Amino acid sequence: MMQTNETNFPEMLTIDQTAKRSGLSAYAVRKLARSSTGQAFTVRVGTKYLINQEKFAAFLNCEALGQDTPEPDRRQPAAGIQPVPVRL
Repeated sequence: MMQTNETNFPEMLTIDQTAKRSGLSAYAVRKLARSSTGQAFTVRVGTKYLINQEKFAAFLNCEALGQDTPEPDRRQPAAGIQPVPVRL
C-alpha cells in the first residue's frame, strides 16, 4: 500500500505581490518586513523577503501572531496598525 505524505505549505508572496494584494505601498510592506515585528511573518531568502500571507493578515487585523504567545501585557500596545493620536 502506498502512503501519501501531504504537506501544506503557507502561501508566501514577495513584497510587491503582498503590496498589491493588501493595498499598502511596497515601501510600507518592505518597512514592516524589515522591522523586528515583521520577523513574525517574514522569511528572508538571500536578498528577497517572502511574506506569509496568513500571518500578515493576522498582523493587520491586530490578532496574536503566535500560538504559544502568553496573555498579552496590557502595558504594551497590541501588534499591528495602531491609531495615531490627533491633537486639535
